Amino acid sequence: MSGNNQGQFETADGMFTYISVYPLSQEQKSSTGSIKPFRARLGQVEPKAYKWKIVSRVPPEILYAKSRQLLVNFLLIYAGLVVGIAIVSAWIVRVRQSNQIVQEELKESAARLRELQEGEELLKRRLSSQIRNSLDLDAILKTAVQEIRDLLLIDRCQFFWYKTDGEQVYWEVVREAKNPELPSLIGVYPAKEMGLRLEDVLAVGMLRVDDIGTLSNAMRQKCLGLLGYTSVLALPVQTHSGVAGMVSCGNIREIRHWDDREVESLQAIVEQLAIAIDQAELYRQSRSSAALATAQAEKLQQALHELQQTQAQLIQTEKMSGLGQLVAGVAHEINNPVNFIYGNITHANTYAQGLLSLIQLYQQNYPNPSEDIQEYIEEIELEYLRADFPKIISSMKLGTERIRQIVLSLRNFSRLDEAQMKPVDIHEGIDSTLLILQNRLKEKSDRPAIEAIKEYGNLPLVECYAGQINQVFMNILSNGIDALEQRHASSKIDDKLPTIRIRTQLLNPDWIAVRIADNGVGMTEAVKSKIFDPFYTTKPVGKGTGLGLSISYQIVVDKHGGVLRCVSAPKQGTEFIIEIPVRQNSKLKSC
Repeated sequence: MSGNNQGQFETADGMFTYISVYPLSQEQKSSTGSIKPFRARLGQVEPKAYKWKIVSRVPPEILYAKSRQLLVNFLLIYAGLVVGIAIVSAWIVRVRQSNQIVQEELKESAARLRELQEGEELLKRRLSSQIRNSLDLDAILKTAVQEIRDLLLIDRCQFFWYKTDGEQVYWEVVREAKNPELPSLIGVYPAKEMGLRLEDVLAVGMLRVDDIGTLSNAMRQKCLGLLGYTSVLALPVQTHSGVAGMVSCGNIREIRHWDDREVESLQAIVEQLAIAIDQAELYRQSRSSAALATAQAEKLQQALHELQQTQAQLIQTEKMSGLGQLVAGVAHEINNPVNFIYGNITHANTYAQGLLSLIQLYQQNYPNPSEDIQEYIEEIELEYLRADFPKIISSMKLGTERIRQIVLSLRNFSRLDEAQMKPVDIHEGIDSTLLILQNRLKEKSDRPAIEAIKEYGNLPLVECYAGQINQVFMNILSNGIDALEQRHASSKIDDKLPTIRIRTQLLNPDWIAVRIADNGVGMTEAVKSKIFDPFYTTKPVGKGTGLGLSISYQIVVDKHGGVLRCVSAPKQGTEFIIEIPVRQNSKLKSC
């Protein structure tokens, strides 16, 4: 053994443990005389004071068993620690995963919330934009249901009007946005069959059903089930204008748990929609009032126009009646003496020829007349008289025939004896009008003669009011002459000969056309658009009444069912085109 106080050593015989024991002093004994355990410190005992060493021995087999037991215990403790660490690690991982899932869900919820808020604001802006752009109620409802469906990601969104018809109360679906594969539910649904009245929705503020299977109202559950709904969220729409409706959001394929934020968003949108409906209704009412006012103004304008036309027609009718009576009276008064003269010219010519033959016979039988007779023969230039007298009679006859033709033209123009439509020769009416205007066509000091070129087609007799149609020819030809005189008055040097060209043609077996064109000053578009208005004239005061073309338009269009058009441009002349049917229908004949 070493000189250490205590220790252990191992040999083939086992494990030995030793301890050094020192003698006890009197002070180290107890009062009872027993020995107290004592371990001296190295500094308290002299090295020579050792008395003995106590040694213990542990056999190898016991030592091996204890070591093995210690190893087993250690392994068990280690395994427990490993399992515990694994469990704790798994729990930590699971907690972390749970935290990650929760964080992701929070992020998704936050993103969804932001999406709802942005969608809500976007929908409000679109509704406001729709209101500003059109104020069309149907367009606003269409936009609203489509945007709500896109915002909430639902299967169907609808807008209902709540209407009453007597005792019948019903919901009418007027707009919807849906999945393409779903059938349309546009239509009318009695409130009784739906088990849902407006008062029911207003009482609770909304209809919020996550699962229609939980509804206590069997009729409502059945109706919603037949419509295919599994979840429904409906909010009433109340407006200041008194109309009421409802926005309905529904899911078909699966149960939908409506989030509070979605409900709040829908409520905000519904409030905005109610404002939009009110404004659209106000706009509709204002449009209706404006349309009514416009219609009344148009009626007043039409009445004024008809009054002006009636006034113009009365003035022109009175004017033409007086003119016709004057023309007829003058023609009658002229016609009687002219007929007397024309009828006696033949007898006068016969008598004159007889007297001339008698004189010739006297000269043959009495070749030597007395001096007085011879002087008188020379004085009256008997030979010249005998040669010129037949010519005078012939010219007198031609003059009376010309007067008779003028009288006939005046009677044809006035046509006072023809109050009904009858087939007439249009060319005859044009010729009569030109004859009456012959004096205006002649050469004047400030212009050459106006040439009237007639290009007549082969026309059948046309059923018309002959006097009125002649009046149209008179008005248009007179305006043409005025335009030609104006052209020559405004142009000092003009090498164009003033011309009026009259062409007639058969358009088809049922229609004829008369074209009257001049090479006068022409007219602008502004003037051309007003020439048929009553009392519109471009002539100086006192030279035009503004009734001629207006009356002509009424005669051609209203009285004969025809067409009167004007083609003109400044400095390009003017052409009036008259188109009338060959035969008139019974309705126009009775006018």
